[in-house]
Amino acid sequence: MIKKNTIFDFMINVMVIFAIAVISICIFTFLFGKDAKEVSSIFALGEKGIPLSTMIQFLVMAIFITVFKWVLFTDKLAKTFSITFRVIVMFIMIIIMIAVFAAIFQWFPVNMVKPWIMFFLCFAICATVSVIISSLKEKKDNEKLQEALELLKREDVL
Repeated sequence: MIKKNTIFDFMINVMVIFAIAVISICIFTFLFGKDAKEVSSIFALGEKGIPLSTMIQFLVMAIFITVFKWVLFTDKLAKTFSITFRVIVMFIMIIIMIAVFAAIFQWFPVNMVKPWIMFFLCFAICATVSVIISSLKEKKDNEKLQEALELLKREDVL
């Protein structure tokens, strides 16, 4: 069954990515906000919250990530490139985008090593969880399709 993506699917993807980003930044604000207040625009309010400008930046970032996903995971590219290649390209594009956002919006000092280490650690954890969840969902969807196919075969429909 081929599912056509709609603007609502796009918006749902954006909101899920945005929610995960905001939850992550809330955790980091709670843990490091007070100490990072002076070096990062993300933590400008310290442990008291996240600036509205940062929230909008994260929403724009979620839109870009969703666009990357929709472009890289089209049927046409699926026929041309492996899933592994497309996932790697997507992660590289996200890292580049975040580096650009970090520089433009002063999320963290781009010339300091510690913030980059923290970023890559957080990114690696989030990417790993994302890949695991996506793989489990794909496996479950495939099992459902296989069960439906077997049911149709038993009923002599096919």
